[in-house]
Amino acid sequence: MPATTTIEVIDTAVKIGLGGAITLIGTLLVTKLNHSHDHSKEKGKRHYDALESVGADVEEITHVSLRYWALIIEWVRNHSQGLDLTDKRKEELEKTKDDLFDSFKSLTVAESKLLLLGLDEPAKLLRAYGEYLKSMRRNCYYEKESLTEQTMNEVREELLKKREVLFSSLSEAYRNGL
Repeated sequence: MPATTTIEVIDTAVKIGLGGAITLIGTLLVTKLNHSHDHSKEKGKRHYDALESVGADVEEITHVSLRYWALIIEWVRNHSQGLDLTDKRKEELEKTKDDLFDSFKSLTVAESKLLLLGLDEPAKLLRAYGEYLKSMRRNCYYEKESLTEQTMNEVREELLKKREVLFSSLSEAYRNGL
């Protein structure tokens, strides 16, 4: 009888040991899978957050650019009637020019985010958009005698077209995810 008891003890110990080993292996596998899933989930969240941040940066510079455009076209309209901007509007134009200049930093940061995400096409479109805004600022300015309302309207239409193409590309990248 002592032999049976020893075998029973060994049998129970083996069952407990195997149960513990199976539990340990199962726990390790589940933990690894959860960690892997959390990592990919976090990576996807960062991807979408970056794209949303780029969109916000583009909208901010678009807003400032259109504010600049509005002040310049106001001057063009006034100038055609022999008037000038009021002092308050001139101050606002100076502030808007500073804001526009400062906004280019966020545009550069947005472009770098797109490049880091491997989104070359939206990055190229963003660069082209920034180049267009720079061109607008250099060619459409206060007291430029040759500016016309038609020219300014064409500039605005082109700005909005470039914005639309850029957002279409960003939207496609957003839909496609990682």
